[in-house]
This record gives sequence, C-alpha cells and structure tokens, in this order.
Amino acid sequence: MIELLKSVLQECNVTTYKIVEEKVESAELFFIKKDVDLSRGKDVINYTLTVYKDFEEKGKRYRGASEVTIFRTMKKEEIKVIVNTAMYAANFIKNEYYDLPKGNKEDNIVIPNGFSSNTIEDAAFIIKDMLYNKDVFEKGFINSSEIFVYKVNKRIVNSGGIDVSYEKVYSDVEFITQWIEDQDVELYNYISFTELNKNYIDDKVIRALKKTKFREKAKDKLPSGKYNVILCEDEVRELISGYYVNGAKASSIYNKTSNFKINEKLQGEGIKGDYLNISLKAFLSNSKTSAPYDNDGIKLNDLDLISNGVLKNYYGNNRFCQYLNIEPTGDIPNVIVKCGNKSMGDMEKEIGLLVLAFSSFEMDELTGDFAGEIRLGLYNSGEKITPITGGSISANIKDVQDKLYLSSDIYKTTSYEGPIAVQICDVSVAGE
Repeated sequence: MIELLKSVLQECNVTTYKIVEEKVESAELFFIKKDVDLSRGKDVINYTLTVYKDFEEKGKRYRGASEVTIFRTMKKEEIKVIVNTAMYAANFIKNEYYDLPKGNKEDNIVIPNGFSSNTIEDAAFIIKDMLYNKDVFEKGFINSSEIFVYKVNKRIVNSGGIDVSYEKVYSDVEFITQWIEDQDVELYNYISFTELNKNYIDDKVIRALKKTKFREKAKDKLPSGKYNVILCEDEVRELISGYYVNGAKASSIYNKTSNFKINEKLQGEGIKGDYLNISLKAFLSNSKTSAPYDNDGIKLNDLDLISNGVLKNYYGNNRFCQYLNIEPTGDIPNVIVKCGNKSMGDMEKEIGLLVLAFSSFEMDELTGDFAGEIRLGLYNSGEKITPITGGSISANIKDVQDKLYLSSDIYKTTSYEGPIAVQICDVSVAGE
C-alpha cells in the first residue's frame, strides 16, 4: 500500500509528504463478574498521509500541511482525488516554513514486552486470571471488566528518506469494583501495562477494592476551608506533566501559552518543600507509550528537563523545535520525576486530607489552576481518620509550588515513574 501511495503522490506532483502506517491486532474480552460476556478480535491497518505545500507571501516562506486518512480498500483513482483535495487544502494552512527531518531506512525495532511467549488471545485470558486473583472479599468484588491486548506495528516514511518502524504489545484493562454494605457503591478503574506481572495487577486490584470499601463508608463533606492535601497516583502525574512538562514543550513556548525560560527557577525562590527534578525517557518499563521514534520519525533519546527546579531544556516535535532554533528532540513520551524524602505513610499521619479518588481532576496547563470534585477522601483530624465524599479542591500551582512535598514511595504507570503522592499546603476545599 505504501508503494501505491508513493506512486499516486508522484503522479499528483507531490514531492513533500509523510506516510504513517499503523497495523493493529487486538484480542478483547468483556466480563460480567467472572463470566465471559463477549470476546472478539480486530485486525486493522490505518494509513495517515500528510502532504505539504510550499508557498511565499511578501517574501516570506510558508509550508502548508494537510492530513488525510487512507483506507486499504481504496482504489488508486479514489486516492488521487483525496490527495489532490488535500494539496488544495494545504494552500490555506499558513505555517512558518520548516524542513522535514531526513534519514534512512532502518531495521524494525521490537520493544521488549512480557507477551512475546503467548498469542495475544492467550494473553487476554492470562490477564483475566491475574485480574480476578484477589477478588476474594465477601462484600466487595469486581462486577465487570474489559480486557484489551494490542499488538501494534507502526511504520513512518517521508520524502526525506526516513523509513523506520517498530512493534509494541500492551494491554489496557478497565474494571468496575463494587462494595455492598450499608451502601452500594461502584468505582471505575483503569490500568495499562506491557508486562504480565502478577504482583503489579494484584496490587492494583487490592488498592481498587480498598478504595471502594472506603467509599462505601464515606457519607460527609469536609467543612470549607484551607487544608494540607495529599494527591496520589494518576493525579500526581497529571499535576506535574500538565503544568511543568507541557510548559517546557516547544509548541507551548512558540505559541506563547507558556513563558518558561531556560535556566529559570520555575518554583521561585525560598523553596520550603522539595525541588522538582524531571527527565524524559523514550523507553520506560511497563509503559505502553514507549517508542524509539516519534510520529515524525525522529529517533528519541533521554533528556533532562528540570534539575532542582531549574528548567534545563525545551523539547518537542520537529516543526516547533525548528521554530525555536533548537535541535529537534521529538515528542519524548515518558516522564521521570525524582522522589522526595518523606514517605506517604508519614504524610498520612499528619493532619490533612488524602484524596484517593476524584470524579474529575483538571489541570489547566495555561494558567496553572487545578481542581477536582472529591469522590473519596480520608481526613486525618489528628484524633481519627474519617472517609469523606463530596466537595472539591482548588488551587493554582504557582501559589503552592514552593511548598510541594514529594513522597519517597515510587509509582509506576503508563508514561510516568515518580512519587506516588504529593503533599500540598494550604489548598482550598469547598465543602459544607
């Protein structure tokens, strides 16, 4: 199909282009409790074609781009119509000029994973057994689950000679935990992984069931006021990636949605909490986002982003890095955050609110505002710990970043490795 696309592009006088081929095989299982409700598989190939059109206005060069989807069932004449339409549309995209990356044909890279000794169909049932291994409580259980195992082959070809490809295998699992006692409550849970690690899945299920049990006991809101708040797990990733990592992106700098400057002390002066140390990695164990190349075919390398609160580098895709006159790093997918010195257990012993689940947590990368509606929290008054639900938290990261305390306990999930918890002082809680 790629050779057919190249032939059509040549006939349509398109000299600058990028083709991304993505083959996806999947095995999918759907369960009601422990019984299979539905099983299915998919085998699809998607082609994304980007064509580029160069032009000048008032002596300034521009490069328009138009992206279209090509299906393998399309005939040559159909593809020609789509390509010509895309080239016409590219005339109206007025981007500053930039060069496409150049390269050569490289050998296919297989990203290490724990599925290689099994078919994806067999792996799905192995995951099912692991998922329900700790489903042993009398009043709490997994009431439904969806298991997806994907094998993805991606190839990137452009007019600059790049022809690179890689293969990855990973699983996404969604499951609902339910606890029935005085109340009947449910919590949604999601995990993703590239390794068939029983201990990892056991831990996720136990945590999910414990949260659901706490949620069943939670009935009251906190009084409104200022509290020391502990965020944990995915909200820590969203807080740090949403503001600091996105703020260092070349596209954010170019579009002036971020004012981060190299060698700037991002957390300000007089830090009372922990300094942030953040790096980016192409490969992270058990992370489905790991990749040797980004979507432009740029080879990815590890990069130090922030050291002791000081911004060291920008990063980003080919186009925006060129606009900033820096070497394109590519979109590096995984975030590594250095842990702090205080354990999560020590944080929990202090007076304050530990939020275990949000109905929705939002981090505004432009303003630094973050907020979320509390689905489940544990409030330590100094005398007792009370499960709470309802109300919301809100703050601006710029107001509290000098008093962030990162846990010494580590958390690993898709695209993130770092502290499992962050303690933030003086956060507004809207409650009763």
